Amino acid sequence: MLTENDRLGHAWHLALAGLRRGEISGLRWSDIELDADRDTGTLTVAHNRVSVGGQVHDKNPKTERSARTLPLTPALAKALKRAKAVQAAERLRLGPHYVGMGEHVVVDDAGRPYHPDTLSDLWRELCGAATVSQIRLHDARHSCASIMHAQGVPIAVISAWLGHADPAFTMRIYVHTQDDALKAAAATLQKVVTRS
Repeated sequence: MLTENDRLGHAWHLALAGLRRGEISGLRWSDIELDADRDTGTLTVAHNRVSVGGQVHDKNPKTERSARTLPLTPALAKALKRAKAVQAAERLRLGPHYVGMGEHVVVDDAGRPYHPDTLSDLWRELCGAATVSQIRLHDARHSCASIMHAQGVPIAVISAWLGHADPAFTMRIYVHTQDDALKAAAATLQKVVTRS
């Protein structure tokens, strides 16, 4: 689904890394530290662009715990470096017609930050083009939590990663057990029960 040719591939990487839609559209280049020599770095969630009655409002993160600094995966660092280069080329090509200030990470080809609702619409189009069932952009956040959980990441760490104040909320709402994991649990239980 994510391709190197997708101009907004970095936005989808951010969604799959567990960021909220408003955190993605509010993210600024000043919030990102990229290592020039390696595919590492950090991003700090410090801004939130939300849609209220169709109007965009720039706000602080949703909650105190939502403000957080996360390490970048190598794939996300590469996607962000590529996006920065694409935006620099667009700025150069458009010259004075480039209207954006170059501060937001997810922008259109003229440098304007996307309306959060537009990101959801573009995600829906991407799902349609990939011929997968319709998945909400927010569902990528749930997938992030479920994948981390399936890989054995402690729930307290997942909760902190997502910017939740309560790990129980994260477990109840965001972490979804997979059928294969349930089958593996049944097999483990069978081994213990039959030994007795």
